Amino acid sequence: MIEERARVIAVEDNQLLLEAETRAACNACAAKQGCGTSVLSKWVGRKFTRFQAPNTVNARVGDEVVVGLAEEAMLKGSVLVYLLPLLAMIGFALLADSLISADTASRDLLVLISAIAGFALMLVISRLFLASGSNKSKLTPVVLRKNIA
Repeated sequence: MIEERARVIAVEDNQLLLEAETRAACNACAAKQGCGTSVLSKWVGRKFTRFQAPNTVNARVGDEVVVGLAEEAMLKGSVLVYLLPLLAMIGFALLADSLISADTASRDLLVLISAIAGFALMLVISRLFLASGSNKSKLTPVVLRKNIA
């Protein structure tokens, strides 16, 4: 289970609206001094992510809680959001490249448009799949406990 701290910013109908700071992994990396990601994250500043979770620990506004997400859910979500659209983009580009004759005007542009269409289509399919009822419950973070500071 992957755990992260979040602050309760609202409570409605036994659902918590939570806010967690989005952090780069730069503090744990040995190459942080020479890494562009580290420099970029310092330049962009702090970012926060808001999400909902069931209130299973009787939390109130202002409380800090620990939320958890199963590793399997994280892996599945990552594959759906990152890997499949990339593979669809490459697949659509290769398909268009093989179907469009070499002497066609604007051939490269058509291949590019096909690649973008494949990427966008898979993003939409992934989003619909993740939003479906059965998947939404499996991929929703759960509140594990109140964080006692």
